[in-house]
Amino acid sequence: MSLLAHDMRNPLSAVLTNINFVKATVRGRATEVDEALSDSALSCTMLGQVISNLDVLARTLASSALARQATVAKRVADEAAARFAPQGAVSGVRIEVHETSKATALLVEPTFFSRALDNLLANALQYSPANGAVRIECGEAGGRGIVAVVDEGSAIPADLRALALSAEWQSQAKQRYEARYGRGLGLYCAAEAARIAGATLELGERDGRSAIALSAELAK
Repeated sequence: MSLLAHDMRNPLSAVLTNINFVKATVRGRATEVDEALSDSALSCTMLGQVISNLDVLARTLASSALARQATVAKRVADEAAARFAPQGAVSGVRIEVHETSKATALLVEPTFFSRALDNLLANALQYSPANGAVRIECGEAGGRGIVAVVDEGSAIPADLRALALSAEWQSQAKQRYEARYGRGLGLYCAAEAARIAGATLELGERDGRSAIALSAELAK
C-alpha cells in the first residue's frame, strides 16, 4: 500500500505542476479557463490527501514503532493552515491558529501527527458552513499537549463517536451526514495517524459544534 501511494503521487505531482504552469500562462487573459484550472488544482490537492491516507493504512498494518521527537504544536498548526488555506478560500472559510500556551512542544512522530491534523482540517472544511471559521487551538490540558480543531459544523452525536472512528463502520458513516464522514476515510485515518504518532484523538463538542482534539505527552 505504501508503494501504491508512492507510485500514485508521482503522476499526480506532474499533473498538478502542469496545471499550475498553464494557470500561470492564462492568468488575467481567460477568466473561465483560469477558474477551471484552479478547480482542477484543488481536486489534485484533495486527491493527494486521499493518497496520503494510504500511507497511514499501510503503517497501521506494520508492527514497528516510529521514533518520536519534540514537535512544536504551533508550527505544525501553522503549516497545516497554510496547506489548507486555498481549499478554505473556495467556500470563504477562514482558518485561524490560536495558541493558549506558548511554545507547547509535543513528544510525537511529526509526519504522522501532521497527517492526523490534516485529516481533521479537511473534515472541518468539508462540514463548515460557508463564510465561517475553523480554529486550530494549541495549548495544554491535564498535563498533556493539545491541538484541537474547532469548527462551526454540528458535532458528531455522542452515541456515534466510537463508531465514527472505527474501520468497520466507515461505509455506514458515509450514508449519515451527522457522522461527518471525511473523504478518504478521513476521521478513521486521523485516529490511526494520531495513534502511530504517539497521540490520541478525541471527538467532542462545544455548544453543539464540533471540537476534535489531538493530545500527546509534553516534550521535556
